[in-house]
Amino acid sequence: MFKINKLFNGNSRKVVLENEDNSTHILFDLNEGGRVESYKHLGNIIISDLEESNYKKDYASAILFPFANRIKDGIYTYNGVSYKLLCNDVENNNALHGLVYNKTFELLDEKVNDKIARVVLYYKENTGTDGFPFRFSIWLTYVLNSKGFSLSIKVKNDGKSTFPFTLGWHPYFRSLDLKQSQFHINAKEKFISDDRGIVKESEKMTETLVIQFDDIQLDDAFLVSSTMADFMTPTYRLRLEAQSKENYLQIYTPPNSNSVAIEPMVGVSDSFNNNIGLQELFPKEVFEKKWIIHISKTNKRLCNF
Repeated sequence: MFKINKLFNGNSRKVVLENEDNSTHILFDLNEGGRVESYKHLGNIIISDLEESNYKKDYASAILFPFANRIKDGIYTYNGVSYKLLCNDVENNNALHGLVYNKTFELLDEKVNDKIARVVLYYKENTGTDGFPFRFSIWLTYVLNSKGFSLSIKVKNDGKSTFPFTLGWHPYFRSLDLKQSQFHINAKEKFISDDRGIVKESEKMTETLVIQFDDIQLDDAFLVSSTMADFMTPTYRLRLEAQSKENYLQIYTPPNSNSVAIEPMVGVSDSFNNNIGLQELFPKEVFEKKWIIHISKTNKRLCNF
């Protein structure tokens, strides 16, 4: 049997979904954009914050909307109108990771039974912000089960004007030993970025990309299939899937860490300017996206242990 615990204390608002013996649980912070603060499956830590870091710096598990990744100089033009976003990536003068990562979400709905625990988190932007003067509502539905969990995101345009957007998620997945871990991506295309993280060009790919994490630093985006990636570690194997045929994936390896950011997205960096994966949402229209995580035992032969 699964259960839901609400950890509301003063200004702190967190929610935990867990199984009966607490060997599997997922913790959300409603004050930090409804993000997954931690996820444990049968005792294995799967998602966590980075070591010796903080959420304001690494955006661990942030929901990325209305843009994923970066917008160069925070500037874009849409329907003949120029907009300027706040450049919260001060060092590179980019707008970074959207506008909801620091918003407070509401616990809108919950459900538990012997197979799943589910919560729906909700945020409504009533006025718009500098650089994105559009009104919207966003729902996050997390469903925990014995084999993993899913994240469904629904966005509605509450205003009278069409707006551009991309959507993403920024989790860091923990390995007991990243150098003894392996990553498979069903990549169709790789995007090449400059030193500011802005996509400049791309190259076609025809084979499954296999990455062995051995003193390698990555910050790359890919066009991938619905089975987006397999991450094999010494203690667990993770598969990330989506329901759409074409998806984007950002892979980032932070220095001196046993974690890797595996970021599913619907577009790439600077999408408001290069239009790669860019979506539009008309007034009263709804957009939905779902990502699914499956956890299983490691195939040690594939990991070359």
